[in-house]
Amino acid sequence: MPWRRPRKHVERPIDVGRSVEESLEHAAEGEEEEDLVELADLDGATVVEAATGEPDESRAPSDLAVKLREAVAGIDLREAASDPDVASGRDASRARSVARDAPGVTRPSRTAPARLPPVARDRALLSGGGAPPPKPRSGCSTSGSAAALPEDGVDLEVEAARGLRLKNPVLTASGTFGQGVEYAELIDVARLGAIVTKGTTVHARPGNPQYRIAETPSGILNSIGLENPGAAAVAKKYGKAWPTLGVPVIVNIAGYSVADYVAVVRELEGTPGVVAYELNVSCPNVKGGTLFGCDPMLAAEVTRAVKAETDKPIIVKLTPNAPDVVAVARAVEEAGADAVTAINTILGMKIDVRKRRPVLGTGSGGLSGPAIRPIAVHITYQVAQAVSIPVIGAGGVASTEDALEFLMAGASAVQVGTATFADPLAPITVVEGLAAYVRANGLASIRDIIGAALPAKRASGPDTGYQ
Repeated sequence: MPWRRPRKHVERPIDVGRSVEESLEHAAEGEEEEDLVELADLDGATVVEAATGEPDESRAPSDLAVKLREAVAGIDLREAASDPDVASGRDASRARSVARDAPGVTRPSRTAPARLPPVARDRALLSGGGAPPPKPRSGCSTSGSAAALPEDGVDLEVEAARGLRLKNPVLTASGTFGQGVEYAELIDVARLGAIVTKGTTVHARPGNPQYRIAETPSGILNSIGLENPGAAAVAKKYGKAWPTLGVPVIVNIAGYSVADYVAVVRELEGTPGVVAYELNVSCPNVKGGTLFGCDPMLAAEVTRAVKAETDKPIIVKLTPNAPDVVAVARAVEEAGADAVTAINTILGMKIDVRKRRPVLGTGSGGLSGPAIRPIAVHITYQVAQAVSIPVIGAGGVASTEDALEFLMAGASAVQVGTATFADPLAPITVVEGLAAYVRANGLASIRDIIGAALPAKRASGPDTGYQ
């Protein structure tokens, strides 16, 4: 932890009755207790405030603290009163959470837990533990004022797919941004070009067994497995919320068969806020998930079937695990796709050398993050020269320069995914950075640099450089 001050070495007694694992866990508990005290000291808070993330009851909580508590709890207090699960008491824990966090409710004093959970620590860091509310960053406004934004007055508009023009080229990536409403409590999602939802299937799916996430150098492996409540539940639950976000919603859909994809689209047609569909024919951590995306004919079949069900743009998400990605891109274009996303995650594995077995519950998973960006840029570069429909670049975008690489490689838009786990404001930062780049280089619009690195553009276009 970069904020930690040097600490005296503490000799901890050894209990021979404990196993090695138990001893290590006991030591970790001691460390976390010390971290808790130090965190409280740094924030000018009590230990209880640091542990709970709750401000002092003698002062009114800030708007930001309330929003952050709502986001952590995953509950919209405005809807809590009408929630049948809460009203009926079927979800007791949720009801208690709503009651606890509702503004104006006096909570009894609590003692600090012996061990500070990670979530509690994060909440303490975010809320300030009773300290003056932090100055909001550009991604989140607590005042509701119409202050000028860094991207105002800059032409960032792009055609992300045929028939889909967006105010800027920055989208979120499926599986990294929930359904959009979760992050709306933390950042102004209306500043994004669009959001792409978690993958949706016909029926509810529980996802894969644990472990589902494994860190790797410059990335992560995930084996979530398309966990979702099913198309009907998604439409019912989020159909009211999406229009209020002020940002176009692209629903990512998946299935085991062509009929599955068609059924999802039929269920979601007419859902407010939805402007396009992204066909996930390329998820590497689902049994049979790469089948459609690896075969040009099957990918085209799915595209053609879905296209017949809707007038909305269809985006096909390509897999880098296909023998010939370009062939798949050409096939779905001929079948009516309005854009392609390049790329989905790359199949990978991590071995626990102590247990001598794979870390992930399914054995393998999808690698994402900066580690795959050069591969994604290369495939984008190839596909952009092979098709006439827009290409959306995805894979390791974490900064403005990363986004510029994809745009210059021929992408019309980019998706920010894994980076949001470390910094929810990453997509907003990219929007601001692209606006600054346009201004600094005297460009008429961001479209001036789309495909700038492609052979035809290099031969005739100016050298815009990067400032």
